[in-house]
Amino acid sequence: MDAVSLLQIGSAFALNVGFAWLVGSWFARYWIQSNGTSRDDSEAALRKLDLLASGLSAVGSAVALLAATAVMGGVGLREACPMFWMMVSSTDYGHAGSISTLAMIVLFGIRWAGIASRASDIVMALTLAIFAVTRASMGHAGEEGFWTAALAAEAIHFSSIGLWTGAVLVSAWFALSETRIVAFEIGATDRYLDLMSQAAMVAVIGIAITGIFSAWHRVGTSDHLLHTFYGMTLLAKIALVLAAIALGGYNKFIGLPAASRSHSGVRLVRATLQIESFLLLGALFSAAILTSQQPPTAM
Repeated sequence: MDAVSLLQIGSAFALNVGFAWLVGSWFARYWIQSNGTSRDDSEAALRKLDLLASGLSAVGSAVALLAATAVMGGVGLREACPMFWMMVSSTDYGHAGSISTLAMIVLFGIRWAGIASRASDIVMALTLAIFAVTRASMGHAGEEGFWTAALAAEAIHFSSIGLWTGAVLVSAWFALSETRIVAFEIGATDRYLDLMSQAAMVAVIGIAITGIFSAWHRVGTSDHLLHTFYGMTLLAKIALVLAAIALGGYNKFIGLPAASRSHSGVRLVRATLQIESFLLLGALFSAAILTSQQPPTAM
């Protein structure tokens, strides 16, 4: 695998992770309040992490454009630099990439300013939606045109896995940190965990429906699924997602009831979410690999 392919995969993974965190953070700010906790108690720390995530996605989007320039020109990264502006300014891919980069810069600016209001939350939600649609249009689904079922399915799929992964990441590594668990009263996390679980369930349904459609649309036959690198990578992604679903089911039926009874139950939920987060990050990495490959039906 050459440097251009590695840059494609790395930048796609970075922007996917940043997007997922921002989606999870957006929802978590409301879920945290459902416990009767003031939003101000976690806002400062969460804002710093949001700045890191939006910056990561903005850089990832810009770097992905450079990698795409090299691919389109059939040249190395050094030779692609003089061609970068032409690609950005004169191609649909470049326009979409510029919009997605700008969307993350806008999000960075909002969080940098420390604006915490209903209006800023609406702007952030719209900006995240714009990012999701433009990123979907830059993939294989966008090759057939903007107003297509394939693009709609990809945008929903991208948003759904962002919601699920983000909810798990924010919960596992921020909202349910040890310092917060110790400060909670028994049962104080019930509403938060219930809302998170419901959001994850909706996301999984969206992922399943759009994933089946996209897999059929891109892979075509079972032979392609089993005997191509694209198909094998897709199978690996599916296996990681299924393992994460199993952990989510464990939490829903065993972890959440335990969390309502004791602090040790909350720690059990957190530990399960942490394992689930690594599985979902693996799924995002697999998705990043898929973006650098041509699907079998396009060959």
